[in-house]
Amino acid sequence: MPTFYYKARDREGVLITGEIEAVTAEELKEALFTEGMIPLDVHEVKKGVLSLNISDIFGRVKDEEVMIFTRQFYTLFKAGVSMDTILSAMAKQMKGTVLRNALVRVRADVAAGATLAQAFGRHPKIFNEMYVSMLAAGEEAGILEEVLKNLSELLVKEYEIRKNIKGATLYPKIVFTVLVLAVTFLMMFVVPRFVDFYGRYSAELPLPTKILIAVSTAVRGYWYIIAAVVIAAYLMFRRYYKTQVGRLRIDKLKLKLPVFGDLNLKVANARFGHIMAALYRSGLAMPRSLEVVADVIENTAFSQEVRLIRDQIQRGAALSEAISRQTCFPPVVVETTAVGERAGALGDMLSTVADHFDTEVDHTIKNLTTLLEPFLLVAIFGMVALLALAIFLPIWNLSTVISNRG
Repeated sequence: MPTFYYKARDREGVLITGEIEAVTAEELKEALFTEGMIPLDVHEVKKGVLSLNISDIFGRVKDEEVMIFTRQFYTLFKAGVSMDTILSAMAKQMKGTVLRNALVRVRADVAAGATLAQAFGRHPKIFNEMYVSMLAAGEEAGILEEVLKNLSELLVKEYEIRKNIKGATLYPKIVFTVLVLAVTFLMMFVVPRFVDFYGRYSAELPLPTKILIAVSTAVRGYWYIIAAVVIAAYLMFRRYYKTQVGRLRIDKLKLKLPVFGDLNLKVANARFGHIMAALYRSGLAMPRSLEVVADVIENTAFSQEVRLIRDQIQRGAALSEAISRQTCFPPVVVETTAVGERAGALGDMLSTVADHFDTEVDHTIKNLTTLLEPFLLVAIFGMVALLALAIFLPIWNLSTVISNRG
């Protein structure tokens, strides 16, 4: 189905732009008219093989924007403000163009008779399946206020986890970047001077120096080939990761990496507990809840096990029993879930186990620098030692060479 760019004005004269899939331009114009908007421009977006969608690169909605919107949405809904007023006010105060345009469309859809879940579901790049499913469950059960509260708290916890992980991995990223830049600078500008200096003498250079000179020559003479190889390798990796088999293998590896594997597993279990608790309290059926969790967990290997749990529950197994048969769930998840099932408080127990893993994640993140120090020190020391030996080892024999020439 082709994608069309459209520009239109709503009933209040607000300019709305965006891209949407439609069969024909005429069909999209009729849809805009139906939603109370006046189309100003509608044309098909031509996409070549190598073309880039600028809106996908620069027009993405941040998780923080959705979190803030949901918290304000819950506050206004709790205060008794009408849905039309809420969506209108939120659309006007949103700074991001993409989210503002989406909310204008949501308001128009709701005014035309669509449910909240249907209206939000038409923007899957902004509001994921978990978001839409919780809204649908809240509307169906008549507990939308409670669902919005749970959804708001869930998004806050999700945002905090991502923010903490980014902050914790900043230090090793900086160290690695500085190390790469320093080595590149040495290869491009420092080593060539030593090569010229050693070239004045007919001394036999040691193996580390020969290797360093060969690497320096390759970097200076064939940097464009090296850059092309690196870019090609990165693109091939991205393409492989987009395949079902590649993504599964790489995501399994992420759970087995030193230090980060344990952290990724704890984060996945924390997200599983929080999302499952929120969906369960919203009244969503257990198989459907597990299906939503599998779709929003950002690790294919973990999602695969969640789907296996869903299949076993559909065959009559208990949640704790199905979880115990998987490898990504520690015993604490199994035991806590079993207690919740026996006590009839599964939602509370899922929240408890999620809070437990939140604490574990915080502890791991705080100690991440200490855990990574041995690896960073070995890498830095090894590089410095190699460069020192390669550059200064010939100098130790230089006096002998000079005396022999004299």
